[in-house]
Amino acid sequence: MDYSGLGKRNRFSVGYRLSDEKSSARYIQGESVKGMPMDFFSVIKVNSSYIELVDRWYPIRGFWAWLSVMLGCGSLLVSGALLYAVFFPIGEPMIPGVGAKIFFLFLSLMFFLVSWFGAWYAFKVECLGYTHYPIRLNRKTREVYFFRQDGTVLTVPWESLSLTLGESKNPLVGKTYDLRARVLEEDGETVRESFSLGYTFPGKPESMDKFWAFLQPYMEAEDGVERTCRELRKSLLMPVDGRREGWRWSIFRTFAPGLHYPWTMLLLCIPLGLNAVGRMLAMSTCKIPQWPEEVERANPVEPDDPYRLTWRDNGPLGWWELYWPLLCTVIGVGAFIGILGWVISGLWR
Repeated sequence: MDYSGLGKRNRFSVGYRLSDEKSSARYIQGESVKGMPMDFFSVIKVNSSYIELVDRWYPIRGFWAWLSVMLGCGSLLVSGALLYAVFFPIGEPMIPGVGAKIFFLFLSLMFFLVSWFGAWYAFKVECLGYTHYPIRLNRKTREVYFFRQDGTVLTVPWESLSLTLGESKNPLVGKTYDLRARVLEEDGETVRESFSLGYTFPGKPESMDKFWAFLQPYMEAEDGVERTCRELRKSLLMPVDGRREGWRWSIFRTFAPGLHYPWTMLLLCIPLGLNAVGRMLAMSTCKIPQWPEEVERANPVEPDDPYRLTWRDNGPLGWWELYWPLLCTVIGVGAFIGILGWVISGLWR
């Protein structure tokens, strides 16, 4: 899955100059684009003062969680099998010769180290960080707050951001796109920091046009608050405001890309079912992000704000949003366990 930008080894590029960029696709503050406004289930809460968004990795959480557990357990089993073949042969030595035994011991050790540390890195990034990394955009003060992966907060003026169509390549999903925000040095050319304001998976470049058509009016249109709330009342807000999402939401959010094509949920029930379980694991082990007090003081909300929306204003999840994905999860995980058991029993023989 597309974890571009997540983890110390995978950060977005910085230190380059905008004039050296090959891509010219940009979004300009004060300029709208054509497209149907879409929030892509990106909003946590909104009011007359600010809108709060989830990070680009929130929609696809869970993949590294279950994969790292499987990889870690697999490395232990394979290494153990090699060691057993060397030291505890049944009947004739399974691995004859001292040289061959030393080679298999070395192979076992290398396989274990590579697999284990790879699994540990993925597990640490996915399951020992934060449940999400929120972004808050204040319409009144024109400030943007980005919750970094290390728990610190970046504060930058909205008008100072350089916005573009970010591209990432992944061997599993190909090319993906996001609304990339770059913080520039004083020279106005060199990129000092970079983060994502919007993302959808799967998506096309046009998807970010739709997201910009949703986000830009909130920050800049005179009737932006009313328009944004009107759009969000037809959508769902993410239930992660000071809390972890529950298992129902983990299932819904995993299968959400297939809401308009329910048959794809059943077709992909094994990987999506495993992702849903991995997402539950990640959400249960990660910390809940908390904005610093100075950020909360800078973003007051009127108690009688008529445009105040949170996840509590969502409608109930129905058959296609929850119960069909839940059934697909049960089928997918059950099928995976059955296939895994069949393979292991065949190897054991």
